[in-house]
Amino acid sequence: MKKVIPIDLNTQLIYQDLKQQCEELSDQAKALAMKAYMKNLFDFYGINAPNRKEISRTFKKNYKFVLDDHLWQLIEYLWADAHREMQYIAIDLLTTFANKMTAADLPQLENMIISKSWWDTVDGIAPALAGSIFRDSHQIRDQYVYRWMESENIWLQRSAIICQLKYGKDTDWNLLSEAILRHDTSKEFFVRKGQGWALRQYSKYNPLAVRQFVEANPQLSGLTKKEALRKI
Repeated sequence: MKKVIPIDLNTQLIYQDLKQQCEELSDQAKALAMKAYMKNLFDFYGINAPNRKEISRTFKKNYKFVLDDHLWQLIEYLWADAHREMQYIAIDLLTTFANKMTAADLPQLENMIISKSWWDTVDGIAPALAGSIFRDSHQIRDQYVYRWMESENIWLQRSAIICQLKYGKDTDWNLLSEAILRHDTSKEFFVRKGQGWALRQYSKYNPLAVRQFVEANPQLSGLTKKEALRKI
């Protein structure tokens, strides 16, 4: 029989256990450097990626019985935490469940994209999590991607562009082209960079299409074009 613990107590105690593990590995010098690298937008414990991922792996192993049923409640605690590593751990945990996620999880993922937004978390959510769900239904995919294209939120715009990064030759080229052209004259660095990234990724499978697209759209930013053609 699966061990059952009251949800609120269960999740809060486990969150506190995870927080304690992070505090024990904190490094003030690294934390300050990481904070500076992220434009002083977030506080950090100063935990490097390998150590953080080990925490996530051990955590999932030890608390699998909770994650199976109360994952999203734990994610909410992690996302509300002031330390950026907690958001990274949230994405680590969700990524291990990516193949079990469904369209019902998309509202929460969308909220994560627009909450505490920066490239580090958005790029972990849009391709690997939302993009994984979109593979199962073009109807659901289009419902979200077209709405994200029309949003004034630059992180949703970027998500619409990069959500197919892991599709390879199965990329819907027409949809990607639309997502890019919807903001072809954007002044936002992260939108321009995302456009170039998505085009460069697709150029591995269809370099001619990408080159022709760039040549046919001179209005694209120099950054977008440079990134798009870098591997051709």
